[in-house]
Amino acid sequence: MQRREALKKIGLTTGFVIATPTLISLFQSCTDDTQNWVPQFFSEEQATVLTDIVDVFLPKTDIPSATEVNVPQFMDKYVNEVWELIEQDRIKVAFDKLLMQIKTDYNENLNKVTEDNYKDLLDNHMLIVPKGQEPTPETEPMTTSDLLNSIKWMAINGYKINETVGETILAYDPIPSTSYCGDLQELTGGRAWSL
Repeated sequence: MQRREALKKIGLTTGFVIATPTLISLFQSCTDDTQNWVPQFFSEEQATVLTDIVDVFLPKTDIPSATEVNVPQFMDKYVNEVWELIEQDRIKVAFDKLLMQIKTDYNENLNKVTEDNYKDLLDNHMLIVPKGQEPTPETEPMTTSDLLNSIKWMAINGYKINETVGETILAYDPIPSTSYCGDLQELTGGRAWSL
């Protein structure tokens, strides 16, 4: 079995995230210096938009934002190293269309596009896929809605497998061999368990 297929089956495409050593090593290899991040897969403009969008999905509150835990860097590395070439081509084309749309509708200078602009973009172009209806097949171009939903899904799952999030935000047990029975509210204060 190819490495990409194995990672996809055990990682982000399973509907839930399994924190495998391979995925964790992808996260650990992401730089802490977000200002000097040079994307491997996405262009500089795409990386700017990606960074801004993931912070709209996962903003800083009493917990770190997506960019504070290097989710965009992880997503860039994941798409570059795990996705098949046909999937990479589809996301590149869809991202280029999204960039043109943002520049046309909001501002030619991507650094001047505001959080409210991104919220408006998401409200108008991120469609909820009805249950049982599949996203665009791989043989067809990815729609803007498919792209935005993919970004959201990868951002949330990338956030959940981050070491900082797993150890400080989610309920974390460094010795996971213990068995717990009881109410989640009682055991963890209502927090989900870290993987």
